[in-house]
Amino acid sequence: MGATTVRAEDIYREELAKIGADDGRVVCVEALPGGAHHPFESAHPDRFFPLGGVESAMVTMVEGLVTAGFRVFVCGLGLGADTRVSRLPRLAAAYLRAGASVMVPYGQTDLTELRSMPRVQIAVPSGAPEIRAVLRGAARSGRPCHIRIGTETSDAVTTPWPGAADGDGDVPPVIWDVPADSGGPADPGGPADTDTCLVSIGEKGTRLALAVRERSKGLAHAHLVYVDDSHLSAAAGELARRHGRLVVLGGSAGPGGAAEGLSRLLPGCTVLGLTPGAAPAADVERVLSAVEELGG
Repeated sequence: MGATTVRAEDIYREELAKIGADDGRVVCVEALPGGAHHPFESAHPDRFFPLGGVESAMVTMVEGLVTAGFRVFVCGLGLGADTRVSRLPRLAAAYLRAGASVMVPYGQTDLTELRSMPRVQIAVPSGAPEIRAVLRGAARSGRPCHIRIGTETSDAVTTPWPGAADGDGDVPPVIWDVPADSGGPADPGGPADTDTCLVSIGEKGTRLALAVRERSKGLAHAHLVYVDDSHLSAAAGELARRHGRLVVLGGSAGPGGAAEGLSRLLPGCTVLGLTPGAAPAADVERVLSAVEELGG
């Protein structure tokens, strides 16, 4: 039987409602017009604000709520089919500057501007446990978080880490994975029988990395959830201690992407970025060819 597939935004909304029950500072602002039946609205109607379609009012209200000490999460941004999608980068940046966390669909924003905001965390969770952990981390820290999710998520694509089950622990900069038949728990340093390491980011990148590992079980695999500069710096040091060649799967291509960031942070390493496409089987062959060319 295949893994159960659930919409990522539904996991986000349900978890946010649970967090709101534990923390009265958590507030939800809904960006989608007609965003009724939101779990947060049902559980905490006094802290739910359906302001979809009124952008200027949303930004002003977010600024006021953050100033008053609330932890604001903006839901539904960029999920509508109207023209606001074209203005998503500007809107997301406005809410983040105001101190709110935002949830946006993966691939609809340019990360270059976000990296210029030193307090902003950038998270690309893969699977329900990571979405929950990122949300709880943002609520605890009070730091604005740019949370990029896919249209679907499945627990099967998640690489677990110690403490992942309860969702309350901090997500490590690097989550190391080892083959299922390796005969023991994951080595916290990652397998070292190859100098080439797959680095997966996001749902598609993680699915692709796991599929490649099925074909080449000796390959190392590191998984990243946070890709802002501070987290990438911590991840870069840990990766470089084990591997000299990195194949980054996901995390946006080009300027502002994770591959570009790791390449900048690790001038002594070879960093290759590959964007997952629409043909999984072809993607696996493409990654294996790249690994072979790198000498992995």
